[in-house]
Amino acid sequence: MARQELFGEIAVRLGFVNRGQVDQALATQKHAQGSGQTHKLIGMHLLDAGALTSAQLIEVLREMERQRATVPTTTGRAGLLD
Repeated sequence: MARQELFGEIAVRLGFVNRGQVDQALATQKHAQGSGQTHKLIGMHLLDAGALTSAQLIEVLREMERQRATVPTTTGRAGLLD
């Protein structure tokens, strides 16, 4: 069974960002969480950094949704907000 790709993996595969930008966004996310800030998804960090456009963020989310629709889940649901 194929595993679903992570947001950053898809964004890199689609050519929207490079691995360094994803690593930087992950470091920013980790630092923010360690500082007690509200959790923000990696896509939002990439958007805030100007690495992704809103259209690109939406396209990555659509790709994630397509993958979820084809990967069986243990709950039987395959929605974006599960």
